[in-house]
Amino acid sequence: MSFWQDWKARLARRRAVVEGKHFYRFFKRQRLYFQHRWNDRELREILQYEQELGIALQEGDPRQLPPLVARGEKLAGRFFPSSRWQRLQENVEVGFVAITVALAIRSYVLQPFKIPTDSMKPTLYGIQLLTPPKRVPGFLERLWERAVFGRTYHTIVFEKGGTLLEMREGQLSPWFEYTDLVLDSGERKRIWVPSQVLATKGGVFPGMNFAPGTKVSFVLQTGDQVLVNKWIYYFRQPRKGDPFVFKTMGIEDIEFRLRERGIEGSQYYIKRCVGTPGDRISLQPPYLLINGSPYWSHKKMREIMEKKDGYHGYVVLPGQKFLRSPQEVYVLGPKQYWAMGDNSPDSLDSRFWGPVPKQNVVGEAVWVYWPLGPRWGLIR
Repeated sequence: MSFWQDWKARLARRRAVVEGKHFYRFFKRQRLYFQHRWNDRELREILQYEQELGIALQEGDPRQLPPLVARGEKLAGRFFPSSRWQRLQENVEVGFVAITVALAIRSYVLQPFKIPTDSMKPTLYGIQLLTPPKRVPGFLERLWERAVFGRTYHTIVFEKGGTLLEMREGQLSPWFEYTDLVLDSGERKRIWVPSQVLATKGGVFPGMNFAPGTKVSFVLQTGDQVLVNKWIYYFRQPRKGDPFVFKTMGIEDIEFRLRERGIEGSQYYIKRCVGTPGDRISLQPPYLLINGSPYWSHKKMREIMEKKDGYHGYVVLPGQKFLRSPQEVYVLGPKQYWAMGDNSPDSLDSRFWGPVPKQNVVGEAVWVYWPLGPRWGLIR
């Protein structure tokens, strides 16, 4: 036998083995799908064939495979009824499995979370309202900026005008929050921005007057969106310095503020864990004292206290309920954590509503996955 003939024979044997393996997987999958329709005799016939094909594949004798595959195709025609909906059914099943896996990952491993405010700035940015540029980009450029940087351009025209009576906040999902501006003229405008952001960053408050034809333009920059590792706290407790996410359920001072804004139920908050069970917490601006000394061990907390890279130190704010003076000390219980924003001058945190109970902790924020800006990547 020539080299060319030998090579063709080897290629044919290899092809026969590959095709046999593919058919074996197909046959087994179909058998599992349809076996509930067969009687015992039919099921034994199918299982015997499947066993013979499996043995032939293990022995690797390509001469046995073509007749076995041909026999299997006849069996498939008898026992695996096909219909025009079969492919659709298979696709639906694959989609259902994919959704189930995604929900399981979200529930137990990684959960996406959207940063709404600037309490963690400049580590993480919340929603930004920016002044539009003189030249508004074209359609394709705006599409690119929206997809990559989460930046959208908006213009609102108050045709009737009037006095702003009410700012009604709502949400279609945790990802789509809006504010309805209700004017005394009966005109209503919906802006896809939370009312708190609209007030603090846009300067919009009830009582403002809008002349007929007033045009308001702004650029909306979405907040950083992060992945939260829910798995890690099954193996260890939150540590000082972790940027962690927790539920507001049962923290009455938070939920009271939410109800004032017309939001019912609990939300998710993100802060930095700066105190763990048993710690004695106090404030001596710009320092955060833990057990009587500034906590220098975590790099990010050290940068905050040293006012580096845009941080402002830890401060005392008007209206806070805890740590109002250096002499005031809060001792954390066995299942309590102290949470503070990196942007201490603009953060409602444990200084206002106390410690976070252990059962409220969701996970550690580990990665900014969108938008693709300077903060994309691992969270420090």
